[in-house]
Amino acid sequence: MRFPKWLLSALACILWWGLFGFVAKLGSDKTPPALMQILFTIGMIPLVIAAFLRAGRRLETDRVGAGYGILNGLFSGIGAIAYFAAMGSGQASIVGPVTSLFPLITVVLSMLVLREKLNRVQMAGVILGLTAVAILSS
Repeated sequence: MRFPKWLLSALACILWWGLFGFVAKLGSDKTPPALMQILFTIGMIPLVIAAFLRAGRRLETDRVGAGYGILNGLFSGIGAIAYFAAMGSGQASIVGPVTSLFPLITVVLSMLVLREKLNRVQMAGVILGLTAVAILSS
């Protein structure tokens, strides 16, 4: 059986973001959300340096691409602050799964802005995801 190229990276993402969620709960119980975001950003610095060094001279992009990259960082940072606040006042076993449904926003925006289509099975997944939020938050 042959796996798609993206699958290994996606599985690694699940591992690292799963650890992120667990450690975020440990820290958010003891640290305010804004400070958690500052510390989170400090923790990213070695990765930024490594990515910069690895990219070398290939950092060329157009202004639109750079703008999207900066917006991505801004939205991610705001989301992380909200995530840390939720972890500080909620249970990790509930907050983690509920916030992990963030791709639903991506799906809706992709449908509205990019005119992407979902098939019936994918739409059922979206409905099940929304149902999961309702069940987990009750």
